[in-house]
Amino acid sequence: MTRTSHNLKALQSSLRESQARYHSVIAAMAEGVVIIGKDGRVIECNEAAQVILDRGLDGIVGRRGSVISRRAIKEGNVRFRASECPIVIALRGSACTGLVMGITSRQGRRWLSINTRPIFDDDGQTVHTVVASFNDITDRRDAEDALKRSQEKLYFLATHDGLTNLPNRSLLHARINHATALAQRTAMQVAILFIDLDRFKSINDNLGHTAGDTLLKAIADRLRECVRQSDTVARQGGDEFIVVMENVQDVDEIKQAVERMQAALAKPLVISAQEVYMTASIGVSVFPKDAEDSDTLVRHADVAMYRAKQGGRNCVQFYDAAHDTHSLQRFSLENRLRRAVDHKEFVLHYQPRLCLRSGNICAMEALIRWQTPEGHLILPDEFIPIAEETGLIIPVGQWALEEACRQNKRWQDEGLGFMPVSVNLSTKQFADDDLAARISAALAAAAIDARWLELEITESAAMSDLWSSSQTLKALQGLGVRVTLDDFGTGYSSLSYLRRFPIHALKIDRSFITSTPADQDAVAIVGAIAALAQSLRLETVGEGTESLSQLELLHNFGYTEAQGNYISAPMPAAEIPSFMNAPPLQWPGGDLFSR
Repeated sequence: MTRTSHNLKALQSSLRESQARYHSVIAAMAEGVVIIGKDGRVIECNEAAQVILDRGLDGIVGRRGSVISRRAIKEGNVRFRASECPIVIALRGSACTGLVMGITSRQGRRWLSINTRPIFDDDGQTVHTVVASFNDITDRRDAEDALKRSQEKLYFLATHDGLTNLPNRSLLHARINHATALAQRTAMQVAILFIDLDRFKSINDNLGHTAGDTLLKAIADRLRECVRQSDTVARQGGDEFIVVMENVQDVDEIKQAVERMQAALAKPLVISAQEVYMTASIGVSVFPKDAEDSDTLVRHADVAMYRAKQGGRNCVQFYDAAHDTHSLQRFSLENRLRRAVDHKEFVLHYQPRLCLRSGNICAMEALIRWQTPEGHLILPDEFIPIAEETGLIIPVGQWALEEACRQNKRWQDEGLGFMPVSVNLSTKQFADDDLAARISAALAAAAIDARWLELEITESAAMSDLWSSSQTLKALQGLGVRVTLDDFGTGYSSLSYLRRFPIHALKIDRSFITSTPADQDAVAIVGAIAALAQSLRLETVGEGTESLSQLELLHNFGYTEAQGNYISAPMPAAEIPSFMNAPPLQWPGGDLFSR
């Protein structure tokens, strides 16, 4: 054997050993490996490739490289035409690394992480074969997709209202901040529309919460239809919505949007088989004129909306800084009043009533005062209207009722004598279905007889609903308490109902007494009311008596009692005993009066 032949055999043996090692390595790899010829068909594959591709050897070898993948997915900075696959790219002489590829198998859609590398001919220019290695990353990708969907869902839930799917407060403020930042760069405006549905509570109470939810979703859809794609409709909470209008040039754009919303809301809705008509009160604030931050813009729109409510509902109001000062003061007073109710920061002062027949003090009127922690006394004219609006008048009035009963019992136990103490009832208290039960409980708690409690209701409250008032007054009569019609003469009373009402006395409004005796018309009214009361066999009380001449006038007209600063100003309960025990004063007419 020649030396050349020996060398050739050695080389062939070495090549066979290399090929054996190569095939052993390929076969042992956990990755799928395929060898693709220059014609694009698979020449060879390992067992892992068959498992991953879910195909037998015959289903892979001899087939096009697209058996692995038909297209490339963009990943990282690698960008390919959608029609290209990594095999084609490798056959053109470029390696592909880290592309995520999709295939379809009997197990469904699979995702592969694939690397392809061209092997060149001896000339170094022509691709001889392509080696492709790949892993099945379907489970990992599915887990990543599930995590992404979960994160997107959590983000949506955190930034959107669960009922209407509108942006919630957190996303709303982000949208406002984005809109105002853009407006600063473009010298445009942003409008905030605060929308509060009118009478929603009534609909919710009468038709139920499910119907209320259906209504809110319908309103949300209608509002979305009224705005531009760049605008935001958000739910503030309850029956309140906020619209953020971006890129606003002038106020006419805002007015047109409001008109669209009012027209959309005015169309009837069928809820729970009932036709419902809705209106809304809308407040508007504008960036940058009214404020420059999201919180203040929303608050100012809220202030304007409140003014719209006060203006009769179903209307729009733009923010006005002058009204805001008053609103802030009112808001502060309301918050302090709520604290006062919780901490019972109230006291009663008492104003005596003089009997014009005997000259004795015959009753006391309990007058509430708000005593702040700083020691200031706030008169009822300052806080009672707010208490009425907010519903706080019910607990405030109940406290006054109970305290007046307790104080009267203390005076009786101290030997001061027996006399009625009168307590004013607000319109809301008088309309309360539980009024008789509340009064009965207060009397029982103080262990006082009902005849020593007198209730004062205004003429306007009694005449607002004649049938209901009649029923309430009969219930009070059944308890044995006395009822006086307060501020008489300022309203319109039906004399037929006045005759049927079980009331004890008429208390003429102080404005008439204050005008006497100089104003002869006032004198005539005072006399006419006295005559009316006498014909109805009712007692009469002249409130606001500030002078001797007024006291004489009441006495001459036959009034039963007089009350006012001429007799005594209101005073704390602790001062009443000394007042009652003071020496009487001589009245010029000869009768004796207590102070």
